[in-house]
Amino acid sequence: MINGLLGRNKRTVWCEGYDSPIVLTPTRTLLAIAYLYANPAKDNLETAIDRYPGFSSWKMFQSGLLTRSWKRLRRPQFTPIARDANNLRGHTKIAERVLGESEEAQTFILEPNAWMESFGYHAPDQQAKINTRLISRIRLLEERAEKKRAQEKKRVLGRDRLIAQVFDTSYRPKRKGRKMWCLSEKRRVRVEFIRFFRALMQKARAVRERWKLGDVSVPYPPGLYPPSMPKLANALPR
Repeated sequence: MINGLLGRNKRTVWCEGYDSPIVLTPTRTLLAIAYLYANPAKDNLETAIDRYPGFSSWKMFQSGLLTRSWKRLRRPQFTPIARDANNLRGHTKIAERVLGESEEAQTFILEPNAWMESFGYHAPDQQAKINTRLISRIRLLEERAEKKRAQEKKRVLGRDRLIAQVFDTSYRPKRKGRKMWCLSEKRRVRVEFIRFFRALMQKARAVRERWKLGDVSVPYPPGLYPPSMPKLANALPR
């Protein structure tokens, strides 16, 4: 949809170093969520997530109102933005058109504590304490970003300028980072997961080799995205 708006074909949206490691412990999960919410401050966009005008689950998380009804938007609705419409007024007009054309609605339910349940924290008081720690961590990261800006004599871009920004159709992400298989502060847990993951990849490769030989009776390991089925024959024209 983003590429459709920008008139680009098959352009990468995420930066080259993007990855999605498996988070193995509650501590690292909390740190990862805090990192996401603190991104606007870290990247000098706004002083706090509360003031960030971009799309975020923060307001729902803070208010406790975890159910919203949204219009269902289809990819063909997003056509390239005209050059003279790449501004706030043009974006607003496009949004009004797309929303007006959409007759379907779907319910979105945010479950901010689901990750805690996967680690065995089911009691409401436990979850409340963890969320308190999460918010404290976010505020700490925002304070650190503010101190760093003060030392470097920088300012945030600010809410108003963020809203008024145009889409940069020539932008190509250049950020790179070290890709990780998993996140854990416990070495034993990391080693155990990496051993499991390597065995899973070996099994997946074995299935792929059997597919290449025409034996597609063996299913791909669950939890992995299977590659496309191999072409075992070509149709000949009559």
